[in-house]
Amino acid sequence: MTKVGRNDPCPCGSGKKYKKCCLKKDVEPVASLIWQKMRRTEGELIPVLLKHAEKYYGPEAFTCAWDEFTLWKEVPMDPELEPEMETIFIPWFLFNCIPESDEDGMTLDWPELPVAMHYLENEGSRLDSFQRRFIEEACFQPYSFFLVTAVDPGKSLSLRDLLLKREVTVQERQASTLLHKGDIIFARIITMDDVSIMLGCASTVIAANYANYFIDMREEMQDKFPGYDRRELLYDDIDLFAIYYDIRERVRNPSPPKLQNTDGEPLQPTKLHYTLQCSPREALDALISLSLADVDDFIEDGEFDAQGELFAIEFPWLKKGNKQQASWENTVLGHISIEGQELIIDVNSQQRADAIKRKISRRLGRKAVFRNAVIQSVEKMLEEMQNNSAEGPRPADSNHEELMAQPEVQEMMQEMAVQFWQEWLDTSIPALKDQTPREAAKTAIGRERLEALLLDFESRGGKGEPFGPDIDALRRTLGLD
Repeated sequence: MTKVGRNDPCPCGSGKKYKKCCLKKDVEPVASLIWQKMRRTEGELIPVLLKHAEKYYGPEAFTCAWDEFTLWKEVPMDPELEPEMETIFIPWFLFNCIPESDEDGMTLDWPELPVAMHYLENEGSRLDSFQRRFIEEACFQPYSFFLVTAVDPGKSLSLRDLLLKREVTVQERQASTLLHKGDIIFARIITMDDVSIMLGCASTVIAANYANYFIDMREEMQDKFPGYDRRELLYDDIDLFAIYYDIRERVRNPSPPKLQNTDGEPLQPTKLHYTLQCSPREALDALISLSLADVDDFIEDGEFDAQGELFAIEFPWLKKGNKQQASWENTVLGHISIEGQELIIDVNSQQRADAIKRKISRRLGRKAVFRNAVIQSVEKMLEEMQNNSAEGPRPADSNHEELMAQPEVQEMMQEMAVQFWQEWLDTSIPALKDQTPREAAKTAIGRERLEALLLDFESRGGKGEPFGPDIDALRRTLGLD
């Protein structure tokens, strides 16, 4: 039978090219058989190699390798507490590790080869050609950090090696049901007969926002070591473990978020209390310019006493523009409340508290006597917000939801989102080495960083959020299709 070429018409009669029609169906059964053979070989070799290690290296080598793998931190050998023991350590110990042959001044007679290579050299006649190739490939391939670029649940994962800049698709049934596009994993990939599997994978999944960290790491390595390739990763595997452990610790025990206001200042909710030595109307006339408006814009909302004199009023402290959001006409800096002889200003940072105190002094002088500042911890503020959320929606929340559901409001929000992401295209982004997305899209390394950033957006929800980006539209605009 004549072999069908990839670009030939498909024999099934669909009218499509073979590569677009039945090629995948024909290839998948073969790939499945190879995958099964690789997994069966793995299952057969691991116990054999462990026995070989015990015979020729002894339990001391296993212990020393574990100490090295865990960075000499006296971590107990307990798979329940340390899942990496089974998922990474054992494959690394058998296929990559050369145990140190000196401990406490005593020389230990260990072979200066990974266990698998020592077995291959001494017991290779027991193996078939596929098993020998499996060992050679496993010893040849290093651990690295891989970005998930596509998922076919129950079948495969498309991965990008962030340190070696290569693309690979691995046949993974279970992992492909657990991982998502944008996830980063620490693993070792081996390939035989064009079929790839993971031989050792860490248990902690790393968020997509680390992708540019690894890209930067690769660029530094390439500058430091001309010709940088997999051999550097094999040689520096302990450094890679240290990086993984550091990230794992951050994932398990995340640092409290550094909350900032829209000017980038650390959040510090503060309430300033003054006693007025003047009438509320006099205080209003002196302070109304802080709202960027006139008295007439707020006076109707005030409270008046029986004589018709102003008693209480509230208005915002505003400034024009915003240094982080170019589309904003104004920024709310605080909230000013006058009630009888009491003046209260609410701000959310120490910088704003200092600034408003100077403005009060210039505008009212001795007519406003500072009493005290009450500072609320950010933790307390967040706790109150959580408690309010747990108590269920308040009337104001219901009104807000009704307002947001109105077609006119949704249209306005959509217009604001479009404007924001249009401006984002020409905004310097730290993750892009302070380039704008348009600038980054002009170079290969810039596009790679940009792709990682968009994957991070996509993994966080993208279009599902009110101001979430339209990833497909951004890709088209930036020429990343």
